[in-house]
Amino acid sequence: MIFTITEKIFQKIKDWDSCKPIDATGAKFAYTFIPTGVGIVIKVQCDICKRVLDLTEDW
Repeated sequence: MIFTITEKIFQKIKDWDSCKPIDATGAKFAYTFIPTGVGIVIKVQCDICKRVLDLTEDW
């Protein structure tokens, strides 16, 4: 399976993000994709502050 981040989703993440990366790579998010029978659940967790952004499209 291939999961993609669309430009719309990327913009939502940018608008939501308020933390500064703390490692040299700049990585700070964990992406979770869960395929279901009615769509894909998409969640982004900030590794710094532990907030979770639910990007699941309206079912």
